[in-house]
Amino acid sequence: MKKLTKTAIALFGATTLGFAGFGAYAFADNFWQGHNNMVQINNDLDQLSQTIKNKNDQLTKAKSDLADAQNQLKAAQSSQSDLQSKLTNAQNQLKSVQEQLKQEQDQQKSSQDSFNQQLQAKEQEIQEKIRETQQAITDGNAKVQAKQQEVYKANQQVSDLNNKINDLTNQLNQKNQNSQDLSQAVKEAQDTRDHADTVVNNSK
Repeated sequence: MKKLTKTAIALFGATTLGFAGFGAYAFADNFWQGHNNMVQINNDLDQLSQTIKNKNDQLTKAKSDLADAQNQLKAAQSSQSDLQSKLTNAQNQLKSVQEQLKQEQDQQKSSQDSFNQQLQAKEQEIQEKIRETQQAITDGNAKVQAKQQEVYKANQQVSDLNNKINDLTNQLNQKNQNSQDLSQAVKEAQDTRDHADTVVNNSK
């Protein structure tokens, strides 16, 4: 504001000297017109200064929002890593159950081949063994289905988390764009102010 006041005084002095040779009426008329121009320039510069302040405030808030979005994204990625680890464990357990089921099925086949070579008197024992093996297969299938449900739920959680990460990434991209726009607006306002100062200085 002091700089603008000095500029106004300088322009006022120059205007006074410039019109020193004219009559009193013409000088008063020109001085009044110049005064209005100076008032308008000062008002414009004050508005420009307020605009720059507002843009700087918006830029500060945008940077804060951007930092919050980055923290949320980091937390979501960490949660995704945990779920991925759980999914891997569930898949490993499923694989183990499937291997056990295959072993039991192989054992069943071996038992059936062996029992087929047994005497008729061993048939009851063979039937009992088959029943036990079939029960083991049923239990194994139930375990496989349970593990498959766990894997499905884990996959669903990973999918939901991926959607959340995509949403946060889109928000982050938008915040980055807003920050760039605000930075450009502040630069343009500062360039305009510098240009106004240059014009005033050159007019001295």
